[in-house]
Amino acid sequence: MSNTIDTAFIRIFDAEVFTAYQRNGSQLRGMTREKMGNARDFTFQKYGTGSLGTKAKHGLVPVMNADHTKVEVTVSDYYGGEYIDDLDEIKTNIDERGLAATALAKAGGRKVDDRIVNAVTVQNLGTGQTIAAGGTSFTRAKVLQVFERFGENNIPDDGNRVVVLSPDAWVNGLMGLVEFTNQDYVGASALPWVSGITAKRWMGFLWMQYTGLSIASTTRTCLAWHKPAVALAVNSELKTNFDWVPERAAYFAQIRMSCEAVVIENTGCMKIDVTETA
Repeated sequence: MSNTIDTAFIRIFDAEVFTAYQRNGSQLRGMTREKMGNARDFTFQKYGTGSLGTKAKHGLVPVMNADHTKVEVTVSDYYGGEYIDDLDEIKTNIDERGLAATALAKAGGRKVDDRIVNAVTVQNLGTGQTIAAGGTSFTRAKVLQVFERFGENNIPDDGNRVVVLSPDAWVNGLMGLVEFTNQDYVGASALPWVSGITAKRWMGFLWMQYTGLSIASTTRTCLAWHKPAVALAVNSELKTNFDWVPERAAYFAQIRMSCEAVVIENTGCMKIDVTETA
């Protein structure tokens, strides 16, 4: 047999393409107040608190004079695209256009989450609304402190409390708490060991794993908020186009959107720093 027979060997290429691991679109959409409209600037109204008083017989009823305030946000435009040469397409057996459209849509969803997380992360929160890492993960003490602060700030326990934490904080923090993992506390239906869940309700909060939280050295900033306290302004939902570009002899897959997030009431937010180790 010839020593060069290997040049005649048959090669088989699979038409199924592996897509790189990535967050599959938005995970935090629906975890905030949301407003859609055709505008550059969005205004979210706030109504203050008041108190009752006494009055003399036939006297005037005391007036609360609750404050009206507002929070404004300007939306930003975001774009993404991919060129696909049609002559390249006929040389391969993969759906290049479909892959490009999927990747662009996922990137658009992640951009929405990025704006929500950024809005909460950059807030200057009050005393007690930031928990230091202290060289520990998401400990029982930190869980109780979050619960305590929300109660002290009169945040309603109405099912709209959210905690977003990293996979490391989930595994090395929450999963080490018997109150989180033992059915004597949470019941058999909510066991994280059995179902492999990455989000569940516990102590009045929705606890979610999320990979887009900021980290500085080994300190990861996890976040907690009340849904009405954070707003997402959407000028335009995700829009996609496939256009033929003669000058490039290629199709251009494009996605675009216009949105921004803002904190309406910072007393409804918390930052919980945790220490992560490799």
